[in-house]
Amino acid sequence: MLPDYFARELNDRQLEVVTDTEHPILVLAGAGSGKTRSIIYRAAYLIKEKQVPPWKLLMVTFTNKAAKELQERLEKLLGIPMRTLWVGTFHSLCSRILRFESIHLPFNSNYSIYDEDAQKSLLKKLYKEHGFDAEKLKINRVLSKIGGYKNRLLLPEDLLANYPEEDKELGSILNIYRLYQQQLLLNQALDFDDILLYTARLLQSNEAVREKYRAQFQYIMIDEYQDTNAAQFEIIHQLASGHQRVCVVGDDDQAIYSFRGASLRNILEFEKDYRGVRSIRLEQNYRSTGNILALANAVIKHNRRRHVKELWSEHPPGEKPRLRTYHNEIDEANQVVEEVKALHKKGMSYQQIAILYRTNAQSRVFESSLMQARIPYSIVGGQHFYQRKEIKDLLCYLATLCNNSDNESLLRIINEPPRGIGQTSVNRLISYAAKTRISIYSALQNSEAIEELGSGAKKRISEFTLQLNTWKTIASQSPALEVVKTIVEELGLISQYRKSSDPREIARAENLIEFVSSVSEFSEKFQRDNERHPLVEDFLPFVALQTDMDMVKEEADSLRLMTLHNAKGLEFEAVFIVGLEEELLPHRMSMDSREEIEEERRLFYVGITRAKRILQLSNASSRRLYDTFYFAKPSQFIGELDVTLFDLPDGDPGIAPAPQRVRKPQKVIKETQKHYRIGQKVYHNEYGLGVILSVDGESEDARLTISFAGKLAKIMGNYVKTEF
Repeated sequence: MLPDYFARELNDRQLEVVTDTEHPILVLAGAGSGKTRSIIYRAAYLIKEKQVPPWKLLMVTFTNKAAKELQERLEKLLGIPMRTLWVGTFHSLCSRILRFESIHLPFNSNYSIYDEDAQKSLLKKLYKEHGFDAEKLKINRVLSKIGGYKNRLLLPEDLLANYPEEDKELGSILNIYRLYQQQLLLNQALDFDDILLYTARLLQSNEAVREKYRAQFQYIMIDEYQDTNAAQFEIIHQLASGHQRVCVVGDDDQAIYSFRGASLRNILEFEKDYRGVRSIRLEQNYRSTGNILALANAVIKHNRRRHVKELWSEHPPGEKPRLRTYHNEIDEANQVVEEVKALHKKGMSYQQIAILYRTNAQSRVFESSLMQARIPYSIVGGQHFYQRKEIKDLLCYLATLCNNSDNESLLRIINEPPRGIGQTSVNRLISYAAKTRISIYSALQNSEAIEELGSGAKKRISEFTLQLNTWKTIASQSPALEVVKTIVEELGLISQYRKSSDPREIARAENLIEFVSSVSEFSEKFQRDNERHPLVEDFLPFVALQTDMDMVKEEADSLRLMTLHNAKGLEFEAVFIVGLEEELLPHRMSMDSREEIEEERRLFYVGITRAKRILQLSNASSRRLYDTFYFAKPSQFIGELDVTLFDLPDGDPGIAPAPQRVRKPQKVIKETQKHYRIGQKVYHNEYGLGVILSVDGESEDARLTISFAGKLAKIMGNYVKTEF
């Protein structure tokens, strides 16, 4: 007999999740369907009604915050402490197991856990000791490769015996992996991927340990199962495959973390992994109005790889989602902020409003507009635009050119990007500057007089000093935009970051492009107001004011700015999804396959389902890239939808959407088609002779970044001539 409060608090489907405890259960929980409540009540039912001791339960979440919430709500429901309950993230729970079972492992129970900075520091040391080329083998890329191997439970010895010897690059990466792993063990340290890898391999190889934990964890519950990777799957499979009492909760329509190694296969094929699986769909939504859910359902139905679900609600239909097109990204930001002000005037708190975008770089124009409107905001899951590393580095270059006494700015950029000026040389420069009581910038000018510096160090310092002095001369005479473009181009940062397969590196390139756009925008306004081009010394105070976030820190009621990825798991009264354009959403780096397009569509779906009452979608007709504008195509995801789902401005037929397209690499290119390469000279009827700086795509469909006498433009391949 169920307690009365169970029936009062749960719907019929949720009750099924709670009470069917002896079979493998796949809970397909749509957005806002009360999955957390279902998990908590299932645990309460096992403890109170089935008399299962708390330590016999294993509850796995993806954040420590979620784990804490589960435990606190369970304690409140049962009225007793749950100190013996195993609840936590995969990493926290596996770490406990490794410390308990260290006798079976090549490290002791007091091992250290290295974060990303420690990993990079260790790799830099290994590169230096063993002569690896950091230019050819980028540390971020190598770390990403190592993480991928560990996700597949592969150690260096598993790989080195079988790799093709002719692949020299792969051989180098595997040797780095071998040395890296050896050094970790010498240091009695693990990285985060190691925690999962060693737990999975221990459970696979040691029957006694495996049976011990199978006997302990009689009931297993996994939240956000769609976000599990191969290693996490194996850990759960090893623990649950004996008794089969495993309940996984997730939503394949919210699977958006493949770039972290998450495998959609785990939730789609759960029924193949266990015997007698029962699937339960939670489709009643407690969050959003009917019209918002209608849009969400219409979006996600275009995905093929999914469990079919249809969200519904007992809430009234509410307002239709708004669909708006603006002139450019500045107009979009300003108009969205006006809508925010209107909502706030009607009584909605700022903290109940969110602006969602695909990439971090898109936050800048909204930050500027919000500041001008004096609306407090906070960025969730990310840094403020001008606080991001690559932006701060560039600002430190500018600060050094304007103020030679700014030692901190100089020290930040003296070897950023790497130019062979090591810490020993830096320490000698600092010592000389202190001894002679001059700035470090002045010490650079006198480097030949510093006896402790070797000839190689003096040469590299001299080259850097010459570069700084050249830029300083330009900065004293030229507009800020020209100075910034010169530094960015001569450092080669954008092209460097774009070469990486690491999404974080690609984001850095986008942020730098957005920074140049911000200088261009500032310059236009400054020139209008002051009738002259701004210098760097004019731009820096503007940025300093932009980075003053005191208002946000003091004000609890602040609007939320975040990427769509960071919005997962959150909810707001009003949501604005901006930048719904091709190459933003779907992102240009995620258009090479149907699978990638479907994940981008899931990301859009996640954004839509964050909204409770108010939802607005928008795009810009043109967008600034570097210091020029290009025409933006509306997202193909809008084109898939019936315009009757939207609230449109009077007389507006809706966005004319881009056709759905998946960018497919061409394996065979006809001889009549054009080929483009970086450095190639081309001719444009309007701009004249130019040089290609980057190529995105192939043949006439390629999107080219071209320098025309120092002026950059983004042009499709069919608009330029290669023979002239």
